[in-house]
Amino acid sequence: MNDRERFEFYEKLYFHELEAREQMHTRVQIPITLITATIGALGFMGQNIDRDLSSLWVTSFYILFFIAAIFIITSGYFCGRSAWGYFYSKTALAKTWDDYHRECVVTYEGEPVADQENLVHSAIKNSVQERYIECATTNSEINEKRSYYYSNTIYWLFFAVGATSLAFIFYFLGSLDKSLHSKPSEIKILSSIPLKGETMNQPSVTSPPPAPPAPPVRVVRDAPITHKQPPPPPPQHGH
Repeated sequence: MNDRERFEFYEKLYFHELEAREQMHTRVQIPITLITATIGALGFMGQNIDRDLSSLWVTSFYILFFIAAIFIITSGYFCGRSAWGYFYSKTALAKTWDDYHRECVVTYEGEPVADQENLVHSAIKNSVQERYIECATTNSEINEKRSYYYSNTIYWLFFAVGATSLAFIFYFLGSLDKSLHSKPSEIKILSSIPLKGETMNQPSVTSPPPAPPAPPVRVVRDAPITHKQPPPPPPQHGH
């Protein structure tokens, strides 16, 4: 395997691990949906069961109910570990590699002109290959760990769904739904109503007289204020 084949091999490994990351994101959605549906089924039966009943059906249902709850909690734990909490490694941005190329050019300026281009090309290629190896190794370890947790998620989810299905069978065949057991309603008489005798005469209700009309509106002329001399006093009449 020459240098070019090795470079292409590490490049394929790098992108393969990133594709495995996207596939894992898609695969995790299936158990999340099933776990949510199983929790909903358990919640429905637990909410609607008639707690006043006591029989072998009820006992078997409760045993299967708690077993399913333990399985679903275990499966949810592994599902969470397989879905979140990981940091993948990627190569640097294009702008960073462009700056690195400029640094290489500056570094090899003192070399012969015929060798400068080959030295820059070799430095960049080796750096990219090292990053491919480093990122592919890190991402491969993460994907392996997530695959382990995912397989455990499916394993415990299988038992959780099975226990929930059996619990529903006992719930259905044992008629444990509280809506199937109607109970007589208790009626209390708060006050007696006379059925015979004369009816009591109620005083007639008359409406009060209407209120008197409101005072009329006062119209005030908006005229400028003028200062007038007061009128002279009336003449005095002699006696």
